[in-house]
Amino acid sequence: MKPVRLVAGRSEALGYDARFDYIGVDKGAWYCLCSGIPMICAIGDFDSISKEQLIKLQSATEVICLPKRKNETDSEAAIALAKDRGYEQIYLYGGLGGRMDHTLANLYLMLYRDHTLVLEDAHHEIRMAKAGAYSLQKRFRYLSLLALEDSVITISGVAYPLAHRTITTKDIFTVSNEIIGEALLTVEKGSVLLIQCEDEKNGIESY
Repeated sequence: MKPVRLVAGRSEALGYDARFDYIGVDKGAWYCLCSGIPMICAIGDFDSISKEQLIKLQSATEVICLPKRKNETDSEAAIALAKDRGYEQIYLYGGLGGRMDHTLANLYLMLYRDHTLVLEDAHHEIRMAKAGAYSLQKRFRYLSLLALEDSVITISGVAYPLAHRTITTKDIFTVSNEIIGEALLTVEKGSVLLIQCEDEKNGIESY
């Protein structure tokens, strides 16, 4: 099964990638429709689009309307829907930036509930790396690692390699590294937040 990309409201720079299936999330579904990105369905309370836009969505794809007063975010409901439909690789695009509470809520979903979730937009890719080995593909200029607990890491193929280095939640010297070759990260102990990012002024778009 393909991975699924959940398209949230801040997805203006997103283009279609046939390697993914797509689920529109609230206003992100309208963006998909306007951009010709095929969706398997759309989900949300749709309080950020007009009734006319919602009708057009309903004529184009399956639409799951959620109540406006609820105890879960639209992104949270979309993740649950994707899992119910059998997806194991879930990417949430357009859930960063804008309202800080929404950004933090999406980070919390990844950190404390759905560890394999990947958060992304035109300038960022954020994922969690637990104990194991990871081959890192260069997506953006900068690579940062932040410890989520006391961790031991080895990283090569980067501007500032480390070998069997202990990092704690107080350490921030591991930000703004750069991939320069075949980058390999080994998390020997603990877990880290893995962030690839680009200066927004550079206008880099998603692949």
